[in-house]
Amino acid sequence: VGGLQTVLAGKKEPDPELAHRIVELCFERGLLFFAPAGAWGQTIKLCPPLTITEEALIEGMDVFASAVDDAIAEQ
Repeated sequence: VGGLQTVLAGKKEPDPELAHRIVELCFERGLLFFAPAGAWGQTIKLCPPLTITEEALIEGMDVFASAVDDAIAEQ
């Protein structure tokens, strides 16, 4: 289990809107995540199943990476 904490650009303040947008874009593209966690909802939990294949993991991370890029570009 890991997590990606989102913060406002150039600051250390939590950015829950970015975290929620990333999760939303992933959902629209067929990749499911838990709702953002953390005190302000700024952390995206990464917890693939233990039985995931390497191919599925790479595909999921590609979707995740493109969602992060797109969410940041929207800001």
